[in-house]
Amino acid sequence: MMDYSKIIKDLEANTNIESGFIVSRDGLLIYTDAENIHTIPFAAMNATILSSAEFAMDEIGEGIPKRIIVEGKKKNIVIVGAGKDLLLAVIVNGDCDEAFEKIAEAARKIATGGK
Repeated sequence: MMDYSKIIKDLEANTNIESGFIVSRDGLLIYTDAENIHTIPFAAMNATILSSAEFAMDEIGEGIPKRIIVEGKKKNIVIVGAGKDLLLAVIVNGDCDEAFEKIAEAARKIATGGK
């Protein structure tokens, strides 16, 4: 079995990411280390956001989006697909630009079983 905690911990150690969520495409929480947040509804909302974005992009003929960013005042949420069955959602403190490459790398690890 893949060690999701290691992927999330490595991601958080090298970026300004506060917490990460690995979620099934149908919204079930697979893994998170987040505290002080309603993790199960948060996971479901992120799956809905990704699904809606994928549908919208398909409607305009652009295929699957690279990422979805929800920008707040001080924190942001970045959602990316992680294979056909999972997604990775992260809460980023401040600017997301520096974290994009690491988020994509973590999503690839999740999609390929940690390889």
